[in-house]
Amino acid sequence: MDKAASYVRVSSKEQKEHGYSLQAQKKLLSTYAKSKGLTISKEYEEAETAKKAGRTQFKQMIKYLKANPSVQHILVEKTYRLYRNFRDLVTIHDLERNIHLVKEGTIIGPESRSHDKFIHDIKIVLAKNYIDNLSEETSKGMRAKAELGLWPSFAPLGYINNRETKGIDVDFQRAPIIRNLFEEYVRGKMNLREGEKFVWERGLRTRKGNLVSKSNIYKMLTNPIYIGDFKWDGVYYKGKHNPIVSRDVFEKVQGILNDRSKPRKRNHKFAFRGLLKCGSCGRPITAEIQKGKYIYYHCTRTGPKCTEKAVREEKLAEMLGEPLKRLRISEERLEWIIQALKESHEDKKRFKAEEVGKLEKEYQGLGRKIDQLYEDKLSGLIPVNFWKSKYQEYVSRQERINERIEEHRNAGEDYLENGVRILELAQKAYSIYVTQDSWEKRKILDLIHSNSVLKGGKVYMELRKAFDMIADGVVQEEKLRREKAPEEAINNNWLLR
Repeated sequence: MDKAASYVRVSSKEQKEHGYSLQAQKKLLSTYAKSKGLTISKEYEEAETAKKAGRTQFKQMIKYLKANPSVQHILVEKTYRLYRNFRDLVTIHDLERNIHLVKEGTIIGPESRSHDKFIHDIKIVLAKNYIDNLSEETSKGMRAKAELGLWPSFAPLGYINNRETKGIDVDFQRAPIIRNLFEEYVRGKMNLREGEKFVWERGLRTRKGNLVSKSNIYKMLTNPIYIGDFKWDGVYYKGKHNPIVSRDVFEKVQGILNDRSKPRKRNHKFAFRGLLKCGSCGRPITAEIQKGKYIYYHCTRTGPKCTEKAVREEKLAEMLGEPLKRLRISEERLEWIIQALKESHEDKKRFKAEEVGKLEKEYQGLGRKIDQLYEDKLSGLIPVNFWKSKYQEYVSRQERINERIEEHRNAGEDYLENGVRILELAQKAYSIYVTQDSWEKRKILDLIHSNSVLKGGKVYMELRKAFDMIADGVVQEEKLRREKAPEEAINNNWLLR
C-alpha cells in the first residue's frame, strides 16, 4: 500500500479547546485513506492561528517528507488547512508529492495538468485573501450600518452589543462610573492620571480585566459615543443609542482638554507620506518642501544620520509605478482566473457558513452557562462575587463572538464582482496611474501595494497577495513563452524543409 502523511489544523487554540474539528478531520482523512488504499505512516496535528509566525507541525511534516521519499502522498481536509501563504505553496510544490484535498475531491501532483495547478494556486491566494482581509471586506457593511445610526463594531466601555437590534445598549454596571468620570473632570480638579486612579478605585476594568490606562481615559473623554453620537471612518453620525453623558458636560470637558493640550498642526500634506519605510534603518519615510516648491522624501531617523538619500516626489512616483507594469494578463490566463474566482466564491460561502455555525454554537453554550450560573446563585451554591465575576466573563465572551459573527455576515457578498474588479484594475493599473496626480496615484497604490521600501535610491514594492499572484503568473507565462520560442522555431524550420 502507498504511504501518506496526514495533516490536520484548526485556525485557533480556542477551537482546539472546544474540540471543533481536529478529531473530525482525522476521522475524515483516515476513512479516505482506506478507500484509496493508502497507509497513513505519520499524522501531524496543529492548533495555531494562521497569522502567527511558525507552524511547528507543518515544519516537522516537511522535514519528514524530505527524509522519506517513499511517502508520496499528503492528505488534508481542504486547501486553506494546508497553506498559510504563498511560501508554503512553493515549499509543498518543491516536494513533488500528491496532495489530496479530500473535501474538495481534488488531487494535485507532479502529473497534474498545468491548468489544474494554476487554478489550485489561484484558489490558495483568494482563500487566504478572504481570511487576511476579513475586516476590510466588512467595511462596506459597517459603513451602511453607521449610516442607519447604529454603532457598527464592538461596543466601547459603558455599552454592550445587542444581538437582536444590531445596536448597543447602556451597560448599567460600567456606565455610572464613566458618567461620574466626566462630572469630576468638569470640576477641573482632575488630570488624566487622576482619572485613571478614579475609575480603578471604582472597579472599572477593560473587558479583559486590565487597567483602564491614561490614554484610554483620554479616548473616553473625547468620544462622542457617550452623548449618543459617534465617529466612524472619519464621518460623524447621529446615533440611535442612549447617551450616558449630557451634551453640556461633554462640551465642557472638551474645552478643558483643549486648553490643556493643543495638538500640533501640520502645514503641509504629502501624498506618499506613510507609504514607505527606509531600507537602511527601517524608519518611516517622511517628506518636506525645499526652496518653497520642491517636495523631497527622506528617512525620519534622528540622531546618527541615515545613509539613505532624499528623493524628489516626481522621481519617487515614477519608481512606485514601475511594479504596476507587471500586472498585464493574457486573455487565456484571464479566463482561467475568472474560473478560479467562481470556484473560490463557492468555497468562501461554505467556509463562511461553517464559521458562523461554530460561533453561534459557542454563543448558545455560553448562554446555557449563564443560565446555570444564575440558578446556582439563587440556590446559594455559589457566592455572589463569584457569580458576578463569571457572569462578566461569559457576557464579554458573547460580545466578542457577536463581533466575529457580524464580521463574517458583513464580509463582502460581492466577492466575485470584487475579484473581477481586481483583474480589471490589474490590466489597466499602470496606464491609469501615469495619468493621475500624486494624490490619485496614492489611492491606486493603497489598493495594490502591501509593503514598500526605499533603499539605495530605489523603490522595492511588495504587492497585495491577489496582485502578487497575478504578477507572478505573468512572469511565469513570459518564461514559458521564451522557452517555447526556440522549440517552435525548430519545428517551423523542419516544416519548411
